[in-house]
Amino acid sequence: MATETQPAQDRWCDVEGDRISLFCWVEVAEDPEPGLLPSRLHQRGQVLGRGLHSLYVCFSDNALVTLPPRFLRLLPDAPGEC
Repeated sequence: MATETQPAQDRWCDVEGDRISLFCWVEVAEDPEPGLLPSRLHQRGQVLGRGLHSLYVCFSDNALVTLPPRFLRLLPDAPGEC
């Protein structure tokens, strides 16, 4: 039964397995997938919301982008942007 609940618990984890919470800071991980937002690689943003399978991330240029958590890396503290 624990294995059935595991995917729901891990749904909001980043590329390294760290849990992403609302309002935390993230960056787009290196080479998440060919052709996926190459202009956003390594950019930092703040998580503002959640969809069914994606997070809403606000970047420093005020662009709001939806991304699956597996393409993000959790940052330890706010970078002072956005």
